[in-house]
Amino acid sequence: MELLFSPNGRIDQPTYWRAVLTLFGISAVLTVVSAYVSPFLGFVSIIFIWPWIAVHAKRFHDAGKTGWLTLAMIVLAVLVSWAANALLMKLFGIDMMAMQREMEENMQDYLSSNDPGAAMAYVMEESKRMSQAQLLPSILSTAIVTGVVGFVMSLFKTDPNDNQYGPGPASAGTTFS
Repeated sequence: MELLFSPNGRIDQPTYWRAVLTLFGISAVLTVVSAYVSPFLGFVSIIFIWPWIAVHAKRFHDAGKTGWLTLAMIVLAVLVSWAANALLMKLFGIDMMAMQREMEENMQDYLSSNDPGAAMAYVMEESKRMSQAQLLPSILSTAIVTGVVGFVMSLFKTDPNDNQYGPGPASAGTTFS
């Protein structure tokens, strides 16, 4: 558990990839569940921001670098995610703006009926429909971001010696602290 929740210590590249693939899998499952159960469950994924940060900080530590470089990885991830989402949505022919406009136009009928329960049910169903429409592009975008950031992280080689973040691989093997 310390692997995912503490930014202190070092992790080698194989441990990094195991953690990243685990977090990616959790993210994909949450995306699918939120698309079919309730789009608002997607907010649960916010709690997984910290484990991503902790894993990347430890990987930087293993290379003898400051964990604050994780902020650069966050910027990279946001930029790649934005570009991948834009490209994939067009590639899959998904026009979220048109779906949103349609929902707003139809919402007027529900609002004029003075039945807030029906309006809320309509919004929930439309939100699910929109989440389902962007499900595959969303998972693919996350996979692309994970791959690009992982590639950049692979450029940072393990410091074979002890450093300020913990013992080197020769003296301690893989550290999880």
